[in-house]
Amino acid sequence: MVNDKFERYVDDNIDAFARDIIRLASQRSVSARNEGIEECATLVESMLKEIGAETKMLRVDGAPPLVFGELKAKKPGKTVMFYNHYDVQPEEPLELWKSPPFKPETREGAIYGRGVSDDKGELVARLKIAEAYVKTQGGPPCDLKFFFEGEEETGSVHLGEYIEKYGDLFNADAVIWEYGTVDTGGTPKVTLGVKGIIYLELVIRSLSQDAHSSLAAALPSAPWRMVKLLNTLKDENERITVPGWYDDVSTLSEDELQVLQMMPFDGRGLRSGYGAAGFVGGMTDDQAKKALVQRPTGNIAGIWAGYTGPGSKTVLPKEIHVKMDFRLVPEQDPDDLLKKLRKHLDGNGFSDVEVKVESMEPAARTSYKHPFAQAAIAAAEHVYGKRPIVQLGSPGTGPLYLFTRKYNMPSVDIGVSGEDGGIHAPNENLKLENLRRGILWIAETIERFVAS
Repeated sequence: MVNDKFERYVDDNIDAFARDIIRLASQRSVSARNEGIEECATLVESMLKEIGAETKMLRVDGAPPLVFGELKAKKPGKTVMFYNHYDVQPEEPLELWKSPPFKPETREGAIYGRGVSDDKGELVARLKIAEAYVKTQGGPPCDLKFFFEGEEETGSVHLGEYIEKYGDLFNADAVIWEYGTVDTGGTPKVTLGVKGIIYLELVIRSLSQDAHSSLAAALPSAPWRMVKLLNTLKDENERITVPGWYDDVSTLSEDELQVLQMMPFDGRGLRSGYGAAGFVGGMTDDQAKKALVQRPTGNIAGIWAGYTGPGSKTVLPKEIHVKMDFRLVPEQDPDDLLKKLRKHLDGNGFSDVEVKVESMEPAARTSYKHPFAQAAIAAAEHVYGKRPIVQLGSPGTGPLYLFTRKYNMPSVDIGVSGEDGGIHAPNENLKLENLRRGILWIAETIERFVAS
């Protein structure tokens, strides 16, 4: 297990670790605007070299560079890989920041700045784990690989191409995913998967140009046609009505249901936080908790057509656009579901509707019984002195499937961040105590997995 020298090194150098987070977070790397991406990748590679890692700057056409590093153990054995990203969300709205987002500062025991939690603080924490091993033991207890991409915040569009081109580099016995949290009560969370997604845009065009609304008595309306289309996609119980959509949705096992039952869930807080009168379809708290893990969704993310400015404009819009995301659960195949959606539209008289797919990712999940998951759970209890919250899966999405499916690699999402860290929001922050304990937690997980 983690020895005293390692723990003392972390304690003695936590302020230096924080300075390296500030150093990295001071470099802009907003992938949505392609700001500072190359410069940040270069900085990340230099930080990998500083801990003694062998590095490669990987490239595919049209993509931000992927920074790869490797630090070998003294003796051959298992390999653990860290996946993180060096790109960040845009910083707006600027007026809500208490300090400049790309000039991070420390106050009241926390670092504030864009990316200090998601995901540069997590990335640096992984580097510092390796550094602590080198400084106190001459090297890590197993081979460590570092896999840092630069477009996670824009959908990891080229990640599959990287895996295809450089596949052998990414093989490992387990992967520690990008991010992990401690709740506001100080309880760590072990997350074991993510939902999949189909993100698309539906487009209906009925006219070559907008018309005066008086002509709606004779000319077709794209918005009304879209309303009819959307009404074919879900029933009154919020169930997706595309034939075959649920064919591959499995039920949770008794063991999984027990794990889910043990997971705390503040239904009232979730509803009040978003001003919701109740959950969809009148679900109970227990039903909502299960739905967030195992229920597919069909969400309307945005609709636009015609005139939406102040005052009135009597217009018959020529077209309408709808953005939708469908969240998927394990075993559902996005390619198969997209074909079923197209068939459903064609069969209901909407063969002319354009479907523009923006991204697709299958779901991924590691069994909580896997030795790597059990190592993370036991390590959390050892470091924090309390049983962690085990999440079978996150309701969100990420490219985890590329590792769990291609390499049959177990994954855990554990880390150094807090639930109240304000990721993607103004005043994003990372508490130094969470940084310290999270580093020990990840290291303890690695030690227990290597010993298993």
